[in-house]
Order: sequence, then structure tokens, then C-alpha cells
Amino acid sequence: MEYVQTVLVQIAATKLDEATGPQGLLTALEAHRDAASAQRGCLGLRITRTANPEGNILVVAETRWANNNAMADYSTLKINVESIAKAHESETVPNSLQVHRMESLKSEAADAPNRIYDRLALALLIPIGVLAFALLSIYGLSRIYLALPSAAATPLAAGIALGILGIASYFSSNPSAPRWQILGVAGIAVATLAIGGTAAALYDEGNKEVKEAPTAVASVPASGSSTPAPVGAAEIDMEDNKFTAAGVSVSSGGTINITNKGVGTHNVHVAAGGSYAVAFCKTTGTEPCSKPATIPGGGTATMTVTLAAGTYDFRCDFHPTEMQGKLTVK
Repeated sequence: MEYVQTVLVQIAATKLDEATGPQGLLTALEAHRDAASAQRGCLGLRITRTANPEGNILVVAETRWANNNAMADYSTLKINVESIAKAHESETVPNSLQVHRMESLKSEAADAPNRIYDRLALALLIPIGVLAFALLSIYGLSRIYLALPSAAATPLAAGIALGILGIASYFSSNPSAPRWQILGVAGIAVATLAIGGTAAALYDEGNKEVKEAPTAVASVPASGSSTPAPVGAAEIDMEDNKFTAAGVSVSSGGTINITNKGVGTHNVHVAAGGSYAVAFCKTTGTEPCSKPATIPGGGTATMTVTLAAGTYDFRCDFHPTEMQGKLTVK
């Protein structure tokens, strides 16, 4: 079953030229066709008028709807066929405006597609789409934020939040916005998240250093004794975005085992000369650096300390203001 809203109005014979002009009633109704068709449940808008008029011209604007709720929602919009006709009262015959809402009988087979769409698309497909978009947003934004330094990530997050509020405000205040605008905004958002997340992932992958695993040498401890721990070994654990301990001690020539327990990319860079000579350390550089110099989330690294006895600053080059610590060499 279809639902039909029919708006009838008469244009005064002396106002026909005005009604068909750029600002006239007939022109406004034609311009409204796309906006009406974009409404959920709309099956089309048909506009007809008296042929070979003698005197006043009768205009009939008929919108057809898949269900009564869709037709009722359209009737409450600020701009619809009825409101357009009322806005052009100067062109119409007084008291000639009529609005009728009717039901159009049709076969059950023809009604089935609309019924399936209303029940499945709204109750199932839309929530699934919203969930998929939310997961893509979480993944894409998290990869982008973690790939950026904190000084850039915070303004970007604020800008995205303001943009979302602005878009939501626009569509909430314009319920009759064309469908192409909604699809366009959704498409741009999905493309931005996909491209940004992929670029961030490729950036992290490109900055990884492949560490060859050392050849294991089997050793058999003496009978009744246990395998001794490495001399001067120490531990540095890191999370997002902090070191779990503010300081670490190690003997000169000792090794530091480093574990990234977060999901972001980090490293350990020691200021051997009292200050950081380079912004990002390298395993082949002059300043002590974790090996590899880029530690992905869940990854591990090592650092052999050959510095003279003393206290040195160390940091994560990816989060230099948030992740700092002290290294004491004995």
C-alpha cells in the first residue's frame, strides 16, 4: 500500500507569467523535487497543471510515500509542497489551496520490497553501518594520534571534535538536507580515516629496524649450579605515554632490556653529553639508543651501556616531553 499526499491550488490567470518565472510557484515546486525525493520513504513527486487553460490554472502536486509515518514526517517539515504553495499566495486564487492525504491500494507483491526495506534497513542495516563506522573511527584515529607527537595530536583531536559537532549541528537543524550531502560527508569521513590510518601504519612500519636474533650458544651449567644472570642487567618498561619507573641503574658495560607494554611506538634515547645532540637517535649514532631505534607496541629492545659512571637523562623521542627518566651508570 502507498500513501499519497495531494496538494491542489489554483493560479490566477493573470499571474501565470509570474508563477512560471524564476521566483514563481511552479519553478519553486520543480526545484523542490530533489529535496522531496531525498526524504526517507518517498516514492516520487509528480506535478501537473491544467492543459489549455481557460481562466485560472489548476496545479496538482502529488507526493507518494511507502508508509504513513514517512508521509507524516514530510508534512511536519519546514519546507514541503504545502508550505511552498502558501508562500506564493500572491499568485494563487484565495482559498483555493486544498491538501488531501489518501491511501493507494496495490498488490501485496508490490508492497513487499518496501516492507522489507523498512524492517531490515532501519532495524538492522543502519545499526551495523554505525557500528562499522565507529570501529573504523576508533582504529583510524588511534593510529593517526599515536603516529604524531603530542604537540600535534592534541590540536588535531580538538579540531576533529569541533568538526563533528559542527556537522551534527548542521544536519540536526536541516532535517530535509539532500541525501547527497549526507552521503558526501560520510564518504569523506570514511576516506579520510582509511587514508590517515593506512598512512600512519605505513609510517610505523617504515621506521621499524629489523633486529637479527643472535645465534644461541648452548651452555651446560656445572652440576648442582644454576645459570647466573647477566652482569649489570637492568629493565626499562614503558607504556602509553610514560616510563613505568622514573630511573634505572646499570653497571658500565651492562645491558638494559627494554619492553614496550603499550600500543604506541616508543624508543629510549640517552643524552650522553648532557643534552640531546639529535632529535631522533639511531642505532649507529654516537648517542646511546635502543636497538631497534623504533619499538612498536608489544615489542622489545636492548641497549648496551658503555658510558662512564654518572647520571644521564633519557627520553622517548616520539614523546619527548611526556616520557623522561634518569640513567645512573655505576
